[in-house]
Amino acid sequence: MHHRRLLAVPLLIAALAVPAVAESAPPAAPVAPAATGAVVRFRQAPAVAGDRVTQTLNVDLGLTTTITQSGKKAHESQNRMRREQQRTIEVLEVAEGRAVKAKATFAVSRRQSPEGAKPEELVTQPIEGKSYLMVREGDRVTITDLAGAAPPEEETRLVAESLENVGKPNPFASLLIERHVTVGQRILVPRDVVQSLLGFDGPIGTVHRFELTLEKVEPAAANHASPVAHFKATIEVRPNAESPLSIVLNGEMEVETETCRLTAVKMVGPVQLSSIERTAGGIFQYSAGGELNLAIRSEYDARVR
Repeated sequence: MHHRRLLAVPLLIAALAVPAVAESAPPAAPVAPAATGAVVRFRQAPAVAGDRVTQTLNVDLGLTTTITQSGKKAHESQNRMRREQQRTIEVLEVAEGRAVKAKATFAVSRRQSPEGAKPEELVTQPIEGKSYLMVREGDRVTITDLAGAAPPEEETRLVAESLENVGKPNPFASLLIERHVTVGQRILVPRDVVQSLLGFDGPIGTVHRFELTLEKVEPAAANHASPVAHFKATIEVRPNAESPLSIVLNGEMEVETETCRLTAVKMVGPVQLSSIERTAGGIFQYSAGGELNLAIRSEYDARVR
């Protein structure tokens, strides 16, 4: 049970980089290289058929798990959870500026988990090397193979998990296009936006703080048609009544100023969990702690509309 909670952490954070393209917003002036105090304006572009993004995801969480019985150490173990995935998502159909049908190809999809059949290995998942179609109708997502047939249950679950935010409104856009951000400015992300961005809820813990500081803006170049805003990021999750998880992550996020799409996320920090269970055989204290490393890179087509 505890491992399942910890496994959910990197999956939820990874949702940050899944394309979630919402309706278009009024155009703003293009962003140029900005000095401290300069105003940076963000805009959003609607999705169009043919949009394509290739994403590379790497998650690594090493854990030390300890079980103490009535004050004496009863068990200690080392575990490692890793995830590697490279996927290409192509928008096939749009409605009101959002993707409603997309093709996803998984060049790489591998995971290591203490709950897996081979806990010491990075195991290839059944979606690696395959392509799928996703159709969104509101909150309902349908996954099929390219011929329109339903994949096996495990493949459907893995693909739906990876494409959870495709076609949903982009919460980063609603956060950024409603304000003029200056270089050096700190932004405290509201709790309701945090929930939309990260998906943290209930059994994962309570987001106490999500803070962004705009450090610089990189001008458009041959390999990226939009200027890119570089944010310093801090995420702090505290235990609540439903979860003993504690997480503090620090790192960087990069966002296109012309689209509000995330192009890179790099976060690192401690993850801790502690709980107590009272039984007829004594009092057991379960604790696990380690460091989470998360790196995501998204490479979009060159168009900025």
